Amino acid sequence: MKKICFCMLGALTLVACDKSDDNSMTCGKYDVEIQLSESGEKLTATLNGDTVEMNIAPSADGARYVATLNDTEITLWNKGHDWTLFIDDEDPAECK
Repeated sequence: MKKICFCMLGALTLVACDKSDDNSMTCGKYDVEIQLSESGEKLTATLNGDTVEMNIAPSADGARYVATLNDTEITLWNKGHDWTLFIDDEDPAECK
């Protein structure tokens, strides 16, 4: 029984650590690629070809990353598997 539990635990660990998930998404009119740092404190995002390093910011729920790119305030907010992009005064764009 212990062997089965360890095998199941090992399989779950491999699934949780799998970094092969596609890191590309479309957020409204923006093509976005993201790369999260090991610590989760920083996120590198590429929006329509422009790359910016984003820092984690306080959030009541989920994870929020903020940065300024070409004088434009950018926020990527994550909750679970869902991402939302906020750019200046534009309406929020759900990412798919």
